[in-house]
Amino acid sequence: MNTRAARGRTAAALAGAAALLTLTACGGSGSGGSEAGGGKDGKGAGGRVIEASNGKVDVPAGAKRIVSISYATGALLDLGVEPVGTSALDENNPVELLPSQTERAKKITSIGSGIETNIEKVASLKPDLIVVEGAAAFDWNVKKLEGIAPTLYFGIKTPADLLDAQEKIARAVGKEDVFTKLKTDYRQKADRIRNTYGDKLKNVNWAVASSYGNGEFIVDTRTSWVGRVLADAGAKFAKASDDGKEHEVTYSQEKIDALSDADVILVPRTFATGEVPKEVKELQDKPSWKLLKASKDNHVLPVTYATTDRYGTSIDVLGQIETILKGL
Repeated sequence: MNTRAARGRTAAALAGAAALLTLTACGGSGSGGSEAGGGKDGKGAGGRVIEASNGKVDVPAGAKRIVSISYATGALLDLGVEPVGTSALDENNPVELLPSQTERAKKITSIGSGIETNIEKVASLKPDLIVVEGAAAFDWNVKKLEGIAPTLYFGIKTPADLLDAQEKIARAVGKEDVFTKLKTDYRQKADRIRNTYGDKLKNVNWAVASSYGNGEFIVDTRTSWVGRVLADAGAKFAKASDDGKEHEVTYSQEKIDALSDADVILVPRTFATGEVPKEVKELQDKPSWKLLKASKDNHVLPVTYATTDRYGTSIDVLGQIETILKGL
């Protein structure tokens, strides 16, 4: 699987970080509570048992000092939980925050950038829980983190894994009610859009595209980040985006006409800058791109949170889709 799919649109930056990965040694390689027992109710002696990629983890009740790595920071902020430490919210982190979360995030201590984690810094924060939600393609040094505190590791392989992880994180921190409200709000908004704009949705073919350059472009399918949101809202997809066996497909830029039947093409817009990435702008400048129906109709439209990783940003994406529908 293309590792970009799991880690979001910061693939190039993270790949570079992987080559430079340096993790400061600290602590042992204990299990940190993994493989704990627990009864039928999922609760162990220390709180509750959560099934994660690193096994069954006994999470302490009332954990307050939480360190979050990669996507976990956004998942926790959605739930109203402010970590004491986070991997830096910079260009090496695939997480994009909601406007209401940016100020709170600035107060959180950085424990490294991208997949580089300063183990000594993590230990100095004296966490009672560590949550890692990151691309399964990378080594997050979970064993060393387990030596500091109980560690939940969620290895992300597909966009759907992100929502499953947020639900388990909510259980771990006792915020099931907040998660349920987020999920309910999302479902209700998707249903309202489906019912309100049904006629337009039946007559518009949607596609999602991006590029990292190198003579290629990427089409996200109905099982991708934004594709999943479009599908929940009742959207109909252009042929290139309709097959959901893979959540993204890479094409040579010679094959731009694969998007010829798309009435609307969504392209990523970075939250931090409000701009479409340079490589995507270059794709849109190609003569063959300008011949596309969506381009001629000025229906190549930017969407923020193009790698929406949780319910908070997915609700925002639904709002953007509704705004687009109103203008069609």
